[in-house]
Amino acid sequence: MPELAIERLVVGLAGAVATDDDVRMLTSRLGSRLTPDWLLSLVRTYALAGQCFDLPSDADVSGLGVALIWLTPRQIASEATESEPGMSVAPLGFIPIGACAYGSGDPYFLDLRPGAADPPLVRVPHDFAVEQQYPLGRIEVVTGTLSGFFAKASLSV
Repeated sequence: MPELAIERLVVGLAGAVATDDDVRMLTSRLGSRLTPDWLLSLVRTYALAGQCFDLPSDADVSGLGVALIWLTPRQIASEATESEPGMSVAPLGFIPIGACAYGSGDPYFLDLRPGAADPPLVRVPHDFAVEQQYPLGRIEVVTGTLSGFFAKASLSV
């Protein structure tokens, strides 16, 4: 479970927690499919919004490494409904949770399609968002689970 894996990072978290208003906004804009209870609990409990996480390339399934800035609730809603590639993949079951701190422009999403409470973390390259249907084969798995990401990530300033 993501909550257990993030516990090792709690002391250093310097982001912000989601408010009740943030949670209501996310649920109303994105619907229950993209806002499972476990995810809402995670963003309410832990100061994730604005926090930067690093994952070395050898811990990233794609081999690229990660510098992820966790999105605020407003940014999550905006990426999913007003920006690409979010508008292309959110209807398929992906919720945006992170921006690339390296500057690639390729955001990070949780793949909620399987319905698991510990979904894969993926990178969605923006280059393919103009396709009629986003090619799922171009989505890059970063970690097989969100808890796996938290277990291997470090915090950066």
